[in-house]
Amino acid sequence: MEEPKEAFCDLARRLYGGHHPAPVPETVSLRRALTQEDDPLHIIAYLRSVGITVTSLPDLLAINDDPAEEELHAYPVREGVAVSVASEDAWQIFTP
Repeated sequence: MEEPKEAFCDLARRLYGGHHPAPVPETVSLRRALTQEDDPLHIIAYLRSVGITVTSLPDLLAINDDPAEEELHAYPVREGVAVSVASEDAWQIFTP
């Protein structure tokens, strides 16, 4: 995964365009989420349920390759990988 230049706050500003309050994401260590087999928004479990194995940060981006997926979107950001959960209007940033 190449080093993204955009910080999460810049991504949020670009996506929300100032028309919506910027989200406050929860930051989670991917290593810890994999070890504990859970994360606050249950993103890892959901990805497993749709057949995506996550062992590293770039694996989170695989959800973007599913044209039928409307719930999750992943973005590489300077901090790690930011994942949005549309139905909850929530964000989680996975760090190494």
